[in-house]
Amino acid sequence: MGAVGSGAIGRGSIGPVAEILREFQGCQRFALLAFFALQPTQGGRPCFHNPLMAKPARAPALRPADQAVHGSGAGPARQRGFVFWAIWVNIATYAIYPTANWLASLRDQRYDFITRWDAMIPLVPEFIFVYFSFFPFLALPFWLVGQPGTAALGKRQVLGTLICGLIFVLFPANLAFERAIPEFEPYRSIFATMFLVDKPHNLLPSLHIVYTALTCLAICQAQWQRGRRGLCLLIALWSAAICASTMLVHQHHVLDVVTALMLVPVLCLLIRPADVPPQPPRI
Repeated sequence: MGAVGSGAIGRGSIGPVAEILREFQGCQRFALLAFFALQPTQGGRPCFHNPLMAKPARAPALRPADQAVHGSGAGPARQRGFVFWAIWVNIATYAIYPTANWLASLRDQRYDFITRWDAMIPLVPEFIFVYFSFFPFLALPFWLVGQPGTAALGKRQVLGTLICGLIFVLFPANLAFERAIPEFEPYRSIFATMFLVDKPHNLLPSLHIVYTALTCLAICQAQWQRGRRGLCLLIALWSAAICASTMLVHQHHVLDVVTALMLVPVLCLLIRPADVPPQPPRI
């Protein structure tokens, strides 16, 4: 009876115990899956490896042109580079430009760089706003040019300032246009202030044109590689309008503009942007 009883008890208890074990194992698997699925992520990956979870897709690698402008850390580096070279350009400009004007005013002999086309240029007071748009135009590389281009642009502008300053001292010029003040406001006040501050001797080559053309070239080189043809066209048209405004407000002659544009490719050949260092793709 003991054997029979033991066998009866064994046969009767195997079914429920096995069922309970299977149910427990199923609940255990479900709980583990839920536990891993609800884990927070660290760096784009779950804290614990879950083979059933889909792996995050890799971000596409940036092109070299985009890496220079939008790569990891490119924004702060670009801004720091722009500010650094803007400071040096301003130091060179405000040290050389007024000094050259002052030295020219002391000299008895000055030169006339005039052509017959200058007599055909009318005074268009409305272009004074385009003329002064030169200042926000020079700030555009802060957002539109990568770090190697920003450094090259700053070096070119400093070198251009030194070369132009030397020419200003050696060949001080006379302005052929009569410095007439328009009758109507706000042009009357604007022109009167400009004539008071800016003496007409630092003319050839025009620093206004050198800075504008160098900035236009740097922006277009950076944005053309990114496929932004329309933006490059807009920048080129704005640059051309600034160049034209220097003559239409009677601040420069034709030769001042031409010699400045001839100086720009020389500066670009002397100072080239450094190669963009290779960067790993963002993950």
